[in-house]
Amino acid sequence: MRESAPVPDIQEIVLTAQETRRADDVIRRLVSECDTTDDLGLLARLAEHRDSLPVRLTDVLARVRSRRGSAVTVIRRPRPDENVGPTPSHWRRRGHAATAAHDLWLAMVSVQVGEPVCWQTLQEGRLFNDVLPIEGQEHAQTGHSSMNNLDFHVEDAFDDDRCDVLALLCLRNRDLTATTVATADELVDVGAEDRELLSRPCFAILPDPEHLKGSGTVDPSPVWRPVLFGGSRPYLRVDPAYTTTAPGDDASARAFSRLCRRLAGALVPVRLSPGDLLLIDNYRAVHGREPFRPRYDGTDRWLRKLTLTFDLQQSSGRRRTGSRALALS
Repeated sequence: MRESAPVPDIQEIVLTAQETRRADDVIRRLVSECDTTDDLGLLARLAEHRDSLPVRLTDVLARVRSRRGSAVTVIRRPRPDENVGPTPSHWRRRGHAATAAHDLWLAMVSVQVGEPVCWQTLQEGRLFNDVLPIEGQEHAQTGHSSMNNLDFHVEDAFDDDRCDVLALLCLRNRDLTATTVATADELVDVGAEDRELLSRPCFAILPDPEHLKGSGTVDPSPVWRPVLFGGSRPYLRVDPAYTTTAPGDDASARAFSRLCRRLAGALVPVRLSPGDLLLIDNYRAVHGREPFRPRYDGTDRWLRKLTLTFDLQQSSGRRRTGSRALALS
């Protein structure tokens, strides 16, 4: 796996304590005023504090939103002082107050990129989700696994209303377990025959087990979709763990296998420390995670996640009035 530095489509910005001071002052005030960071009114209030962020950061975020910037952006800041407490054994057991300041930093940055949305089927429809190991799920292909590679994928690739940008904030990562990423820039020289095959709606992409468990669905009907789309610089719709081709369509299966080998060979590690925030363009990059051995002693890797859309209205028919949580189709 290559190191991240030589890859041109990964941008890193390192903020100083001076640059984050105004934002931290706003966050401390809001933490004292709010009961929960899932309060949607907070999003509007955070959006109004754009000038609390340093200009060089908001310039980067504007480029992420317009897709003129890098497909992967790492925002590093001085390690926050707030103690988040032990890593929970399950997302249901998280103490809400412990992560409030971190959640608001994640949201303050994220709302400059897109509108936060979530799923009714994931973590009880909470806007902020936890990415942490859960005992018994060590080998699952979900964000709660640990001892296997989490294979590269596009977030919620099965759905047309999947997020435009995935935002991950590191709370704890003692062993510096890497998030792995590869970008669509690796695909510019895909052969014409493979590109044509991969652009056909010949691939069934199913929801992952977390979605199915949350919806009570046992045997979802496949929807056939392309895995590449969008012209000469293609967008990605890839989730190999949950993708099949039609029986007998050997040409599409081989093209998909070649695509996956290409992306696997292009993966690079991004190692996050507490306070680091990772933005991944969900149309121009895939992401996964290196394996690690969980301890289940409160010191395990722990990230907070927001998923962002550029067009909130697009999913309005799938959300209850006033809610950001999408129903599974």
